[in-house]
Amino acid sequence: MGFPKVYDNVVLIGFMGSGKSSVAKMLALQLYKDFKDVDNIIEVKENATVTEIFKSKGEAYFRALEQECIDELTQKKGQIIATGGGLPIHSVISKKSLIVFINADFDVILKRLTKRERDKRPLLQDEARARALYEQRIETYREQATFIVDANQSIPTFIHMIRDFILDQRVL
Repeated sequence: MGFPKVYDNVVLIGFMGSGKSSVAKMLALQLYKDFKDVDNIIEVKENATVTEIFKSKGEAYFRALEQECIDELTQKKGQIIATGGGLPIHSVISKKSLIVFINADFDVILKRLTKRERDKRPLLQDEARARALYEQRIETYREQATFIVDANQSIPTFIHMIRDFILDQRVL
């Protein structure tokens, strides 16, 4: 007889560009779970990029889509879910989810992103503004997290740490 599952899903949070989508995809493969990316789901549903949605319909509209999406996703079980950087700030994540904060320093995030990746993120266009936003959000990420991983080290290293934590907790 197995241990009861405490959490239905694993939800990755962190600042934009911290690697949530890439890490979630790799974890899902390693743990044989479904991978879901909130931003991608919204882009497909709206037939527009996040940047286009921000420009044409505004941030409030996008945030409402995020909440709707995370609510729908967390009705199911056994998923590794990547969120956008603002989702944990503007939305509520199901208490049945293990929330993992990908905690990378702002400068580490910038070094990892290519110019093309930066250009896709409307809130990263102004570095000073983005750094201030990072500082505003960091404490909320910490408060919401079930588990915080130091993402300043190599990506394979911190993916391994997250995977080990999930397996040790018998989460999924």
